[in-house]
Amino acid sequence: MILSEFDRNITSFLPDGVEGKRFLLAVSGGIDSMCMASLFLASSLKPEFGIATVNFNLRPGDCDLDQDLVRRWAAEHSIPFHTIGFDTKEYAHQHSISTQMAARDLRYGWFYKLLEEHNYDYIAIAHNLDDSAETLLLNLLRGTGVSGLAGIRGQNGKIIRPLITVQREEIARYVEENNIPYRDDKSNFESHYSRNRVRNVIFPEFRKINPSFLSTLSRNSLHFVQAEGVLDEFLEMKRGVLYRVEGDLLLIDIAALSREKSRGYWLYRLLGEKGFNESQLADIEDALSGQSGKMFSSATHEVVVDRDYLKVYPINVLDKAEFYIAGPGVYNFAGVSFRISFFEKGGSFDPMNGDGALYFDADSIKLPMVCRGWKAADRFRPFGMTGFKKLSDFFKDIKMDRVQKDMQPLICDGENIVCLPGLRIDDRYKIKTSTRMVAEVKILG
Repeated sequence: MILSEFDRNITSFLPDGVEGKRFLLAVSGGIDSMCMASLFLASSLKPEFGIATVNFNLRPGDCDLDQDLVRRWAAEHSIPFHTIGFDTKEYAHQHSISTQMAARDLRYGWFYKLLEEHNYDYIAIAHNLDDSAETLLLNLLRGTGVSGLAGIRGQNGKIIRPLITVQREEIARYVEENNIPYRDDKSNFESHYSRNRVRNVIFPEFRKINPSFLSTLSRNSLHFVQAEGVLDEFLEMKRGVLYRVEGDLLLIDIAALSREKSRGYWLYRLLGEKGFNESQLADIEDALSGQSGKMFSSATHEVVVDRDYLKVYPINVLDKAEFYIAGPGVYNFAGVSFRISFFEKGGSFDPMNGDGALYFDADSIKLPMVCRGWKAADRFRPFGMTGFKKLSDFFKDIKMDRVQKDMQPLICDGENIVCLPGLRIDDRYKIKTSTRMVAEVKILG
């Protein structure tokens, strides 16, 4: 029964078959993953696979015994075996995250590295139906949209979960009947963690109410997945009217959003996945009718309330590291790429026909130049003007928001601003009759 279910799931994940595909199995030595490894071995599909085991060094002695069990089983069946050890607690401390999150980051980072190094096609994880139901309930308690009510998906990109439709008690029965070795993680029987509390305390009570509650939750999860698909299609229909995407920038039309009866939901769909919590989303919704200029930040994104749009920027583009420009080439500042070229000025050269490029007198600068972000004290002489202007006032005149200002590169010759790529050169560096070498700066993309 469980073997046919396993083969059915693999086939549904890979409709073009398993021939030529190589699977990397995440095996801890516990009952679920050892069952999955045995099913791969017994499968009529004859999949080619290797095994990966991580020693997180969280349970002194026990972790080593788990690792040894998997190593012996792999050797007994002549299966490629990969293993690694991590100081998980130290990693969690360095990155200010929980031990569970640290373990997740470390193992998945290593799994994907093995995929590339050893030409595996998929990572197989031993999550089962009980795990999916636990995730559904925890997501519901923590607060989630429709996607969180889908539980754990059977396939997500390179990750497949061939046991996701199988109950834990079926796994235990198969392991016992086939004398499959495994080791218990004693922490699974303690109820300190939320997931263990659901598993050990809440699920037994659910079974008293509905003995087949896992099957019921599984059917409902399928409906949630289908509902999410419908909502995704509807959200895509809103593209171009409610929002649009320009590179890394998400623009949400404030007027269009304000006309929506369910604008709170659309904000959740557009911003929830970018790390904004319910409280922030409520504040952003309130700010739609307020004064422009307000900003909201999550761990990964910033929202700027502009006159007509909510502008959503990824924070990772705001890396404003200063660097030298030693010569021609392509450079990147805060997510903005630009190319610098040098050439001799010909008699027909016209700096006003730049097709989006800016030109300045290369004879007037000394290499290396510096590319950096703006500072409050910066002043320059915009092309065509005789006097200096504060850079902050120039930005204000052209209606740049704070994030746009932070993303704007400055090319400088010492302390002097030579050029603002994509915007303006300094008049002191304009092309003159005496200019021999011209520098061209052009924004890419």
